[in-house]
Amino acid sequence: MKKLILGIDRFLSMLGIGLVAILATGVIISVILRYVFSIAFVWSEELLTMVFVATTFFGAALGLRESEHIAVSNFVSAMPKRTQKVVTIIAQVVIISVSFIMVYYSYRMIMKVGRVPSPATGILRGYYYAMIPISFVFTAFYGVVNILKEYMDIPEPTKGYKDDFELGISVIEGDA
Repeated sequence: MKKLILGIDRFLSMLGIGLVAILATGVIISVILRYVFSIAFVWSEELLTMVFVATTFFGAALGLRESEHIAVSNFVSAMPKRTQKVVTIIAQVVIISVSFIMVYYSYRMIMKVGRVPSPATGILRGYYYAMIPISFVFTAFYGVVNILKEYMDIPEPTKGYKDDFELGISVIEGDA
């Protein structure tokens, strides 16, 4: 279980890093082409928008794992420990429920409009929209992990490989 969780953590971290790198590179190239050479590609804007959306959806799942979402922590931390645990579990059950609703309805949406090509690239919209149910499966998974963390020894998230010395990767967040 621990290896699975850490493997998914690594995958989503690397996916996020890759997507942000693609997004930054694409925007820089688009700006240079547009303002220096007066060349603009409509398809690049569409692809960069989809990369941005993918970064948001998959980043939200990883944010749940790393407890980086906005929370009313002052209110919850004032409660007794047992009540904190109950509130945490209820919040995670709500997150899991919303995730399953999103998976269900996004799948239905893909079945309806997924075979329509996008206007600029001609890529079927289903490929673009597939990131929604996939990312919410990860979100539901992390909701379950957060519940299990209340009862089992679940590894803490590495938050960008901060504690992942066995990979030989330097600290991404900074040493200072």
